[in-house]
Amino acid sequence: MEKALLKKAAVQSVALMLGVIMLSYAIKQYNGVAISASNNEDILPDTQIVIQNINQEVSTPNKPDDVDAKVDIETIERPSLIFIGAETDINNDILELLGGKYIVIRKPRGGALQIQLEDLFITKNLKLTISGFMEEVPDKNYIGRVYEEDVFIGEPIYIEKGTVVGEEDGLFTTILTRDYGNDFVHDIQITSLTDDLGHNTLELMLLLDNVYVHSLYEDEYYYYIDIKSPREVYDKILVIDAGHGGKDPGAVSRDELTYEKNINLGILLELKELLDKENIKVYYTRIMDDKIFLRPRVTLANDVDCDFFISIHGNSNSISTKINGTEILYYDHEHKSIRSKDMAKIFSEEISKNVPLKNNGIVQMRNDDVLILNHSTVPAIIIEGGYMSNNNDLEYIKSRAGQAAMAEGIYKGILRAYEELMP
Repeated sequence: MEKALLKKAAVQSVALMLGVIMLSYAIKQYNGVAISASNNEDILPDTQIVIQNINQEVSTPNKPDDVDAKVDIETIERPSLIFIGAETDINNDILELLGGKYIVIRKPRGGALQIQLEDLFITKNLKLTISGFMEEVPDKNYIGRVYEEDVFIGEPIYIEKGTVVGEEDGLFTTILTRDYGNDFVHDIQITSLTDDLGHNTLELMLLLDNVYVHSLYEDEYYYYIDIKSPREVYDKILVIDAGHGGKDPGAVSRDELTYEKNINLGILLELKELLDKENIKVYYTRIMDDKIFLRPRVTLANDVDCDFFISIHGNSNSISTKINGTEILYYDHEHKSIRSKDMAKIFSEEISKNVPLKNNGIVQMRNDDVLILNHSTVPAIIIEGGYMSNNNDLEYIKSRAGQAAMAEGIYKGILRAYEELMP
């Protein structure tokens, strides 16, 4: 069977299954129930970074003047919920735009619907907010996923597996993992709110198995979300990390008035202004004062298979205030035929051209001291932009001019790294 026919059959299967489930749901609970999402401890509110917002308004017939008239507007225009002859309910033009992995969401009955999509890539969550006047409250069975010929509806199903791992003390630990097969959605949380005027806000939080690029389409009956890996969409990909954040201040100045986390973020924001002008897809681990754990930072870099992973930090020495200068940390790793040492040299040289601080060169790490570098599967460095324990360094790196100069040096290092290491 040709790929186009398989894709069409898969979508029709989703439509048919969604329709049957919805019909049963409508018979049993037509008046609707509010579905509250359970607290997901893996999703940290302060790590949610929005990189794409899509607002689309769905045109629907005007509501009747007589508010007491029981007119089901959507039922009038919509085919049978069972979708006999489902191809009449599927937009084949949209279908042709979709790849082999996508999500289909049945629109709730109602009017003036709008949708907003937010990519919370640091936690691998896709957040969908649907608002409008809804005559029903969707549940998880409104959400279908297609991966090639496989179709999944509703609650993700998994097989739990245990792996026994031996410890150094001779004891054994069982590590549990979940196998979801080809279903790329691993959790669905739904929250529904209704105000006094009857306006509904529906929030769908989908936990994905990886970081993706999402494209949203819609027709009268469905939202379609195409799912692609970043490498399928972008030629150049960076991950830029501002060290520390939130409750983790990093190094603190001797007078306890200046935190490293703020300097790191200041440099990143200056760098962002420069990179926004380039044809490079950049994932920032944080663009606000957020607490981000170490492992999600390096996991993001690995998952998007970025060209370069750059983490921005400040240095400190508790023994001497005389130690000063910039330095680049790296491991003697090679990824994609690129040595991290060569990458570190480029950034050391370019930063020293723009920043009038002492250049301490590059520093090779040898133990598993720096998790985000040692666990990186892409070329990675840490930029130590001066010592906060040194008054001269501190005054420079906490100034707007100093942060802008540091950002420009990093920016020039990025352009040179692409030119020399990835010609």
